[in-house]
Amino acid sequence: MDRESMEMFQKILEQLGKMDSRLDQMDSRLDQMDTRLDKMDDHMKMMDVRQNKMHEQLTELQLSQKLFELNANKKFARLQDGMDTVEEILKMNELIPGLNKAAI
Repeated sequence: MDRESMEMFQKILEQLGKMDSRLDQMDSRLDQMDTRLDKMDDHMKMMDVRQNKMHEQLTELQLSQKLFELNANKKFARLQDGMDTVEEILKMNELIPGLNKAAI
């Protein structure tokens, strides 16, 4: 090869070296970004697990509350029946106003 061709190839090689250096820097930055994104992905997975656990706990709490309401309503109804019975007995013995014997 002649001297001009050698100089041109040398310049091309220098340019390619510079480009290679810049590409290495870009690759390094992309690796850092990939590491950060992996950390974010891990955090998102952890948050998803926590959210699922909270959902299960909330569902369990709602079920417990429904059972409490059902039991409380039954007990209040039973208590009201007992109170009605006591009230009727007291009225029959004329301890509280209510039934007139004349009306019977």
